[in-house]
Amino acid sequence: MKKIIKLSFVLIVVLLAMNTRATGVKFSKNEKASSKKMVTFALNDINKANVSIYDANNKLLHTEKVYTLNLNPLKSNEKIVKTYDLNPLADGIYYLVAESNTKIVKYEILVVNETATIMSDPYSEVHKTVAVK
Repeated sequence: MKKIIKLSFVLIVVLLAMNTRATGVKFSKNEKASSKKMVTFALNDINKANVSIYDANNKLLHTEKVYTLNLNPLKSNEKIVKTYDLNPLADGIYYLVAESNTKIVKYEILVVNETATIMSDPYSEVHKTVAVK
């Protein structure tokens, strides 16, 4: 049993290492229209972020903090990939907001019939001022 756990952990680390890029903090979305109202997006090169989903009236529907398995905060070259099931939501416009230490990106999600689609360009993008000592 211990060997299986150790091998699983090694496999996870290897797979995460294969998906790394060092291009600065980037938010990207990777989605496909789905009959199940599912959206998937990736947060590249950051260790942690706050992700929230709002409705068109700016009412908070869901929020969570997401992290990578990276133990070194100086090396943020891993990717966080999240998938959300939007089946409980009625047709309409929703917003996915991803906030890191350096910026906030807001994407518009269009839920129509049995599909959910993230619009290709960010609805808004705000870079935070970072104080350096």
